[in-house]
Amino acid sequence: MRKELLTQFMEGLIVAQEKEQRNGTAHVYRSTLNRLKKFMNGREISFSELTPEWLAQFEQKLLADQLSWNTISTYMRMLRSVYNQALERGVATYIPRLFNKVHTGVDAPVKRAVSPEVMYRLMTDAKPLPEKLAFSRDIFVLLFLLRGMPFVDLAFLRKCDLQGNVITYHRHKTGRKLTVVACPEAMEIIKKYKDTHTDTPYLFPIIQNPGKDEYEQYTRMLRLQNYRLVQVARSLKIKERLSTYTARHTWATTALRQNYNSSLICDAMGHSSVKVTETYFQSYREEEVNQMNNSLVSFVLSRR
Repeated sequence: MRKELLTQFMEGLIVAQEKEQRNGTAHVYRSTLNRLKKFMNGREISFSELTPEWLAQFEQKLLADQLSWNTISTYMRMLRSVYNQALERGVATYIPRLFNKVHTGVDAPVKRAVSPEVMYRLMTDAKPLPEKLAFSRDIFVLLFLLRGMPFVDLAFLRKCDLQGNVITYHRHKTGRKLTVVACPEAMEIIKKYKDTHTDTPYLFPIIQNPGKDEYEQYTRMLRLQNYRLVQVARSLKIKERLSTYTARHTWATTALRQNYNSSLICDAMGHSSVKVTETYFQSYREEEVNQMNNSLVSFVLSRR
């Protein structure tokens, strides 16, 4: 077995992901690597040091740094992915149940979906907004109308991906092919903001300099979009916090409220499994359970 440091192996994976233009995955690998180096005070790490005890210590350090369980899970899952790839290439030694004692699940502790009433207001409120806020509001609505499309997929939609009212694209995160039929309301927004310049392949003016640091352009626009959505909510007196991800959660939760099954919602959103889809519903179900409990308490007290 050839010896290779864990940190060096991760650097190689990051370079490979960047060459394949999988910038999102490369970014998460890089964030994990930076956390590892911080934990080790900059010292390189060998695969032989990757033990259940070491992982538990790393997890405790992340908790001490006030990271959320979902963030910790992301780092652990990235490490597990790196370890599995190292096993396949004969770089690491197999250790049974290596990641069993650390958190690798996905929780949904924060309610991200808004109610249908709030979504209706965003779609129909006639209050005039400044041009940039109107754009952010309309793009938020469009994400919802296109089955909760992630903002990254909208940003990289090409003009050729739209044929008539049918959008065919591959998810940026998983590569899965999806076909979405845009409703008239969605087509109205698409026609309003479609980039007509011939020097760009992209459907919307989000990636404004094609071929030059495109992923960085996307991340900058993502931050700007989320900042403006907070202003949109304030302008329309919406109490809930809005973000691009809220549109995705809202679509999924609305579909669940309409009694569509999780498997169908999973397919519509392009998730890798129903388990991923169901993390979106945790807050909604907890809300239903709390309402049920309050109803039962009220019923008992009414017996007086």
